[in-house]
Amino acid sequence: MVRRFRWWTLFGALIAAYIVGTGIYLAQNPAPPPTPAGPPIRPFTHVFVIMMENHSVGALPASEAPFIHHLMASAGYDPAYHGVTHVSLPNYVAAISGRTFGTHSDNPDQTFYGPTLASQMDARHIDWQAAMESLPYPGYNGNWYPEPPGTNPVLPPVHALYAKKHNPFALFPDLMRRDKNHVVPLQTLAAELKTGHVPAFVWITPNLCHDMHGQPNLPGAACPANQSARLVRLGDQFLQQWVGAITHSSAWRGNSAIFIVWDEMDGPSSYWNPVALKTWLTPGPDAPSILGIPVGGGSVPLLVVAREMRHPVIDSLWADHYNLLKTIEAGFHLPYLGHAASSNVSLLWPFLPHR
Repeated sequence: MVRRFRWWTLFGALIAAYIVGTGIYLAQNPAPPPTPAGPPIRPFTHVFVIMMENHSVGALPASEAPFIHHLMASAGYDPAYHGVTHVSLPNYVAAISGRTFGTHSDNPDQTFYGPTLASQMDARHIDWQAAMESLPYPGYNGNWYPEPPGTNPVLPPVHALYAKKHNPFALFPDLMRRDKNHVVPLQTLAAELKTGHVPAFVWITPNLCHDMHGQPNLPGAACPANQSARLVRLGDQFLQQWVGAITHSSAWRGNSAIFIVWDEMDGPSSYWNPVALKTWLTPGPDAPSILGIPVGGGSVPLLVVAREMRHPVIDSLWADHYNLLKTIEAGFHLPYLGHAASSNVSLLWPFLPHR
């Protein structure tokens, strides 16, 4: 008798082999232990967060990113920082809310509800601002800009520079109804830095040509995604310009700090790395399915320019966007949101002056 091949038998065997392999890997490579709490964070005067896109340290060679490497050697540098998940959008959402809400989609038509870092600051009357490069006007709610009629929400038009998926504040409708004038074009911050009248917390998202993401690989694109070296150079120049503008402003006083971070690592290697395995087996409301969803955020650099740190600090502190959120909340005396409240999530105290 001829036995027919059953594809689901092979599929089941592959899944079983993967789960067994994952268990063996984790047994040999356990997740890092919780980092000691460390000393308290001193109250912040000003905090700036600059979110870049899709690059690990290995994708940022010194020849193309001299300013980034200068900061690695002269400021605070954490080579053990990670994205939370894959794809981009949930990393941005996690960074201001402490949760991904279980999404693994880049669709900017998604909406989220619940407390955020911005709503916490509203409640404590702390001034904040989200400065978006190439945003046409405050509170703009389009998915892209420029955005021709009929544009797919997930696929950027060839000339797009602003991407809503990189603006987490716009993904919370309650926040935008109340605070849409807090989400402004980047040139607004440029004017504020000249006067020194700058909000206590500022989030900065560069446009697609300056965040290292790039535009579609199509004729007419100003910065196609396949021009990796050029995108790194453009991003490095953007960071040099804006770090310089911030640190030479009269707003750069007291315990002020700039956090520069990338949302996730790019490429297939970010799907099957220890971060992915750790995320798959981490209990909690955001734990995704283990059956094939690519969730690994991968290893990305964290750079910290702290005004009152007089010496460089290189510390391999295992951390991710929840640690960044928790550190900002601690420095503004705010409650911890979502996964930032976990005792396993430490403050980024090695890179900051403390009491």
